[in-house]
Amino acid sequence: MKNKSCWYALLAAQWFFCTALGATEPPTPGQAAYVEAQTRKANTHFVRTVARIAGQPESVIRKAMPPAGRIADPAERVIAALEVERGAPLPEGMRNQIVAAEAVRRMSIANAREMADHR
Repeated sequence: MKNKSCWYALLAAQWFFCTALGATEPPTPGQAAYVEAQTRKANTHFVRTVARIAGQPESVIRKAMPPAGRIADPAERVIAALEVERGAPLPEGMRNQIVAAEAVRRMSIANAREMADHR
């Protein structure tokens, strides 16, 4: 009987912490596909925007992007790659435009995740 009460206490604690932390159910396949497609669009828009800002081909920008799933700031990775290629620091205005493009990318992805939660 003692093991049963421990089990119930464990389940209650798990429920409490999951509820307190705002845990939600995993996304449906449709929601996951929607977020993936919107993420791909946001990344493509970022690459095009930065290529236009830097006057470089999209392939150069795409190559500098961190692989999916990496915890790396795409703006900083791209800026560093462009500076190496140029052999000089980017002008402050160009850096700011790239950072702003990254903020738009992140906001687009966050909006897609929120929209998927309401589908």
